[in-house]
Order: sequence, then structure tokens, then C-alpha cells
Amino acid sequence: MTVWITKADVPENYYTISSGYIANRDMAYFSSDLGVKPLKYNTNCIRNASKVSIEGIIENVLSPISPGDIVFVQFPTWLDYGIESLLIKKLIALSDVKVSLVLWDVIAWLFDDSDRDFTGDNEFQLMNQCQLVISPNEKMTDRLVKDGGIKTKIISMGLSDYYCEVPPSFKKQFKKELTFVGSLNKTDFSNYDGRFLINLIGNPNDLTEEERNQSNLNIMGELNNSDIPGQLNAGFGLVSYHNSNKRVEKSYFGGAERYGQFNNPFKLSLYLASGLPVIVDRYSPHAERIKKDGLGLVINELNDINEVVGSIDESQYNRMVENVWNYSLKLRSGFFSNNILRKAILYLSDGGD
Repeated sequence: MTVWITKADVPENYYTISSGYIANRDMAYFSSDLGVKPLKYNTNCIRNASKVSIEGIIENVLSPISPGDIVFVQFPTWLDYGIESLLIKKLIALSDVKVSLVLWDVIAWLFDDSDRDFTGDNEFQLMNQCQLVISPNEKMTDRLVKDGGIKTKIISMGLSDYYCEVPPSFKKQFKKELTFVGSLNKTDFSNYDGRFLINLIGNPNDLTEEERNQSNLNIMGELNNSDIPGQLNAGFGLVSYHNSNKRVEKSYFGGAERYGQFNNPFKLSLYLASGLPVIVDRYSPHAERIKKDGLGLVINELNDINEVVGSIDESQYNRMVENVWNYSLKLRSGFFSNNILRKAILYLSDGGD
């Protein structure tokens, strides 16, 4: 029996800007510790292929798989919708092959925060055709069952790991400021009237004119992802999706604020892997872990930052840094990835019972 995991084969520059591709690469990297082999597919080659040749290309990608093998599909695959479905359906149709989805994001919920019936959507239908789904966390698992209609067995990862090319520094400066990394069109900072500076790392074009003129926001622009851990040496890393005013400029990801109650944010793993204490929204699926394990602070809204950060002294901050460092070691070594893959392989090897 061979265990495989899909890996998007993309140009190196994709990893400087896209969290989805980084998560895909890191999971394949960490899983190699367990002897899991990468099942590579060239995204650009498949996207640019003619309709006639796409099926042949996919069959070639799947050709190394033999009866009795296990295949973990990192989902989304970052292929076009129809091609993604074709790839997974062909996998499911292979004789005596167990297929599990490693779920990074539920795209429907990222764009749509309505209460419509999602159970007929293609991504949920695909989940129900596999033998196992690996969910980001328990809150996402609960929603997959309740709102997605998932009947397939689901196990939860908890946190997402993060590989750092250069090991971060343990020492962090006690400084009452925050850093926010990622898409700046998901969070509305215009109502933030706090006295503590928020450093924004991301595309400035995703900010409103009002945000660009705020003195309590320091716009650092886009940075190569491999360079960001070296910038995270003081204060707190911020994870927040607040957009209470539903500003049009912040509505491209229409479900982002609600989705923040269920996802494993890439930025959260980045901060923790870098050894930086964090601040998360109270409805985050990770808020309880942050409080319980002393990894940072929890807020109801952005303007709570004044109170929660203002009340922290240097000794409290340094204790958080020590606690976070223990998590940093785990995240950078693939602890959560390999733990869940071991459980998944055992479940699938036993026939899924």
C-alpha cells in the first residue's frame, strides 16, 4: 500500500503571495516524514490544456496509484471548478482506492454568508463521496455536518502547521502594537480608533482611502511570505475579520466575517510559528485555545484592543512568548499535520470502520 497526497506543481513565485499554495506545499512537505508520496499536478498545464486533452492529463497524473492505495486530496485543488470535480471523481472511481479530502477552505462559505441550503453544492457533494474528510477544526466540523449535510466520517486537525525557511528568533520585544498580515479587503479598519498602532502587511490597494489616511495604521505593503517571520519580532499578531458596517469596498469575500468563526487562518499559524503572541476575535474557533494555553488575547471588536493590550505588562507578555514558543516548535515541525494523517491512515487502513 502506498499513501499519496496531492501537491499543486506551481512556479516558485506563487509561494510568495498565496497562502493556499503555501498550505498545499507545507502539508506535502510535512507528510513526507510519514512516507507519504506527493501526487503532483501542474496547475498551469492543466488549465491551458484543451478540453479534449484534460481527461488524458488527469489520467496520467493518477497513473501511479494502485489498488489498495490511500490518496489525500488537498482541497481546494486550485484547479478550475470542472477540472477539480473531474480529478476527484476519477480518483473515487479507482478500484479499491481510499480517498480523503484534506479541507483547507470551503469556498462557498467564504463568499456567501447566507443561510441557504448548501448541501447540493458541488464541494459538499464531493466530500460525501469520499471515505474521509479532514476538517480544519471542530467548529468547522460541526458546521460541515449541520449546514453542509456531510455524512462522511470527519476528523479535525485543530491547527494548521507552518514551515519557516529561516528559524524565527525566540526573543520578542514587549511593545504595545500589532501586526496584521494578509488580505486587507476582508477586515474593515476604518472604525478602529485605538491608540495602539496596527502594522498592515498586504496589498495597499485593498484599503479604503479612509483607512490609508488613519494615523493608527502603518501600511507596510506586500512582503515576500518567506521574509515576514523576520518582521514579527514585537507586540502581537492580529487575526480579525470584523466588517460590521458591511462596507462595499470590503465585500469581495462576502462571507469572510462569518467564515472567521470556522476557518484556520493562515496568519494565525504564521504568527504562532514565528513565536509571536496573538490577538483573535472571541468567535474564532481558536479563541478558547488562545486563552487556555496563554498564547495571547481575545477581543469582541477591534476597539477592545485599547483595553486588552493596555492592561498587559512586560512580565505577562514574556510569559505569553514562552507559551507561544512551545507551539512554534510544533507548528514548524508539522506536529498537527502528521498527527491527523496518522489517525486518517489508521482509519482508512482499517477499512473506514
